[in-house]
Amino acid sequence: MRRRPLGFGCLAVTLFLFVAVHIRPAPYVDYSGFQKKTVTVTGRVYQKEVREVKEGEALVLYLKLFSSGKGGAGPEEDTGPPGKRAICYLRAGEREPEMGCVVRLEGKVTCFERASNPGQFDAYSYYQISGISYRLNQAKILAKTIEYNHFMESTYRLRRFLSDVLKENLPGREASVMQTMLLGEKEGLDRELKALYQRNGIAHILAISGLHISMLGMGLYKLLRKCGVSMNGAAAVSVALIVFYGVMTGFSVSAVRAVLMFCLRMTAIFAKRTYDMLTALGVAAVLILISQPLYWYHSGFVFSFGCVLGIGLVLPSLTEGGDEKMSMEKVEKVIKMGKMVKIKKAVEAGVSGLAVAAVTLPVYLWFYYQFPIYSVLLNLMVIPLMSFLMGAGLLVLLLGILWPLGAAPFGFIIKNILLLYEGACGFCDNLPGRLLTPGRPAVWQMAFYLLVLILLVIYKKKLPMTAKWGIVAAAVAVLTLRGGTGLKITFLDVGQGDCIYIENGRGNCYLVDGGSSSVSSVGTYRIIPFLKSQGVAELEAVFVTHPDEDHCNGIMELMEEGALQGIKIKHLVLPDIAKEGRNEGYEELEQTAGTAIIAVSYISRGQKISDGRLSLTCLHPYRGYQTGEANEYSTVLALTYGNFAAMLTGDVEGEGEQEMMKTWQKERENSEEEVTVLKAAHHGSRNSTPEAFLDSVHPAYTVISCGKDNSYGHPHRELMERLGEQGAKVLITHETGALTFTTDGRKVKVKKFFNE
Repeated sequence: MRRRPLGFGCLAVTLFLFVAVHIRPAPYVDYSGFQKKTVTVTGRVYQKEVREVKEGEALVLYLKLFSSGKGGAGPEEDTGPPGKRAICYLRAGEREPEMGCVVRLEGKVTCFERASNPGQFDAYSYYQISGISYRLNQAKILAKTIEYNHFMESTYRLRRFLSDVLKENLPGREASVMQTMLLGEKEGLDRELKALYQRNGIAHILAISGLHISMLGMGLYKLLRKCGVSMNGAAAVSVALIVFYGVMTGFSVSAVRAVLMFCLRMTAIFAKRTYDMLTALGVAAVLILISQPLYWYHSGFVFSFGCVLGIGLVLPSLTEGGDEKMSMEKVEKVIKMGKMVKIKKAVEAGVSGLAVAAVTLPVYLWFYYQFPIYSVLLNLMVIPLMSFLMGAGLLVLLLGILWPLGAAPFGFIIKNILLLYEGACGFCDNLPGRLLTPGRPAVWQMAFYLLVLILLVIYKKKLPMTAKWGIVAAAVAVLTLRGGTGLKITFLDVGQGDCIYIENGRGNCYLVDGGSSSVSSVGTYRIIPFLKSQGVAELEAVFVTHPDEDHCNGIMELMEEGALQGIKIKHLVLPDIAKEGRNEGYEELEQTAGTAIIAVSYISRGQKISDGRLSLTCLHPYRGYQTGEANEYSTVLALTYGNFAAMLTGDVEGEGEQEMMKTWQKERENSEEEVTVLKAAHHGSRNSTPEAFLDSVHPAYTVISCGKDNSYGHPHRELMERLGEQGAKVLITHETGALTFTTDGRKVKVKKFFNE
């Protein structure tokens, strides 16, 4: 503390802000009343970019909104919802306004979606951190001022110009990567390539961060010094250009951290003081968090600072002190000079990578629920080549302007380095055990892991190195531990559709349906992230009750993408109906399963799956059931776990529902047990779940899975009245978010996602 009083003061402030944002979280502002309404807003343009949309390219403006109405800075006729900032997608043909000018726009409001399931990306919270309240689509400019910010407009035009230079001198795929890496333009990046980098833990090279700033800033400083410029002069020029670079590339949170730390490093040269990386890190954290405390929830902020802490604090703690023969100081003495220097550097790089991984592991698991095992080794190749890649990129920019023919050799270097990256990632994709998927850790696990790292830092000189790494390994085991909680059933909010997750006390997992007619790419954006958050690496079986898209289109995505995402499906289970009734959707499910090498099984009335205390019994359809209506042959499953019972009815209706009721009554002739949870058939339609069936089931809870304001009118008033007469507690997924029931076979606990 005596050595770093400023650093410890910054640590205290950051911890205070961390506690503050958790004790008093930002209030939720509901803009849904303005959804799809045409409104007018007035604001100042503070950022703009070109994005790819379905129709082609669209100019996107970021506005700092003026308050509308009496007493505000904006005109009284503005009709937009109150907010700090807005993203506005201009319609085609609109003239581009300059940075810093004031514009008045008219467009349709789109609200940012809140997460309604565990693991789902929360767009509302993400944009809340940046102060952005909503989006305007198909906006047209009604008026704008002549005055604008000439400096900001010049930096924007320079970035667009440099982006065009890269496009002209590099193939499309390579150009998009270098645009992202050098200029911060992420919108044109190939999605498959981005996903490949993310799966393998090297996506950080795409973000403008400390790696880029240190290479550019320190490279420029050293170049100026070699050219004879004084230390102060070189530092001043380097700071000015790096700050300009940050402004031009949009100042992401990782770039802000890196620029602040670089400026403090150069300030130490001016002041003739020793630069302390950890103190600079603390100052940067305080400055960022004071401007917006919600950055504590931002993955880029936590990752950026976590990596620096790994190198500056945890690495020395794991390699210094102790009396082991393999301490890093003694390794240096043991390793011989000459050829063995390379081994020494490899050992140091490997240990550094492990130290960074030790810090970032809980961050990975908290935000992404998985950790790419081979990323530590992959980064040993990727990071050293970054200096060559960025150098080649800068030369392409320079020569592309002065002498385009001279840029070709450096384009060749870029292409081959990126091919090497892509090939290495593809190789890792095919290695066994490439993804560790323990799901999101509990808060106590995160706290325990952090405490272990803190203690290692405090007692770094008292423990031998092997003991330290052993302690870290034990802490990792605790962090990735998944405890059994009895039976867990989660009814996901997938909009207008169904998806039910089942996990027994032994960790075996099942899925019943997975689709939506109102949420696009529901498998990619809701089902797969949920499964990852629960630590699911393998599904024993996926039941598709019938092949309507609101029950199976997400399952199709899961079968196509699941293996790459680290989720294996053992069996796809379909209703065992007559071949004449198997439509195109049914056959497509079989074919997709075959392509993904997933075994296909068929289930019919009376068949039972037992897994420990969990039992799943099929009540409908009987084998060879023939009908042209998919809803009528929908699979119905009766679930039991101790005294807990649930009925999962799919979309069964009509004759199929009558058949199911007869089977149920026979099953329960000699039993007085009641159903704890009933999944109402067909999303709560008018004619499903009749009174006679409710009399025999008498559920304590009825779950209705449907979308908000759906065009079918689900759940219908008639069904709600029937359920009210039964006294069942009705839970609707679009109101509660994901619904989770946990039980030990006796007591039942219910969790609503929106109440967490």
